[in-house]
Amino acid sequence: MTRARFGTSTGWKISRWWRRSVGRQYLKVNSIGELLENLGKPGAMILCGGTDLVVKMRSGLLSPELLLDISDLPELREIKKNGSKIEIGTAVTQSELLASEIVRERLPLLITVLSQLGCVQIRNRGTLGGNLVNASPAADSAIPLLLYDAEVILTGSQGERRLAVKDFFRGPGKNALSNGEFLRAVSIPLPNPKLYPFFHKIGRRKALTIAIASLGALLHVEGDLIQEVRLAAGSVAPTPIRLRRVEERANGKRVTASLIEEARKLAQQSVSPIADIRASADYRRTVIADLVAHLFEGVLHV
Repeated sequence: MTRARFGTSTGWKISRWWRRSVGRQYLKVNSIGELLENLGKPGAMILCGGTDLVVKMRSGLLSPELLLDISDLPELREIKKNGSKIEIGTAVTQSELLASEIVRERLPLLITVLSQLGCVQIRNRGTLGGNLVNASPAADSAIPLLLYDAEVILTGSQGERRLAVKDFFRGPGKNALSNGEFLRAVSIPLPNPKLYPFFHKIGRRKALTIAIASLGALLHVEGDLIQEVRLAAGSVAPTPIRLRRVEERANGKRVTASLIEEARKLAQQSVSPIADIRASADYRRTVIADLVAHLFEGVLHV
């Protein structure tokens, strides 16, 4: 079991600014019990890394009555192996995950994705739990968690429940948390070590950009035979999604030009992107289809 080494708390700065500017309350939480006691209060909101929340507060998009700072709770800052699963506390930062030996050894796709997420300063503060709760359709960290069949562990005054990551997202900016609940940890089954990680995202800039479209994969091939493939995409639907129809068509098949073309068409049919200032819906469909084709074409050239 490992525990956080990078400081994430922005508490003293936020506390002074928040109370001085708007007269609201700030509480540095000292235990899970204290968190649950206050979480159900009107206008209460959790603060951890603050990379999204503080920006929204400063811009006036969010105005919580009570900020509950959980960034230094030891129970939420652990990475531990629990049987055949790895459990990651909600307050563990992205930098801590990148530095974790067990994560680097057993969850290479998560490492690949996190290494492309934001700048060093963002990774030093941003947390895996916060990224999930934010529920962005473009959430990069959701891609490996979908492919690993991960679960979120939700805790509230009524107890604890587990939910597949795919069911946690309910729409853009919406998640399955009930009033008085918080995301305590993410539980990830140890994957087959033969699964090769792949991740690519398209955007105007690399690390600092919100993806126009992204594709992640776990792939096990022998020669040109696909033993297993899992595919997930971001920024092409209201939530990050698995491309199940492509998986079903490709699993157990040999890679041919015909299969690649079928996979391309199925990928386009599986997504429902929006048009915004970053890209049109048609462009996003084309990009995700091209990324799927690129992945399978790579098998032929190994």
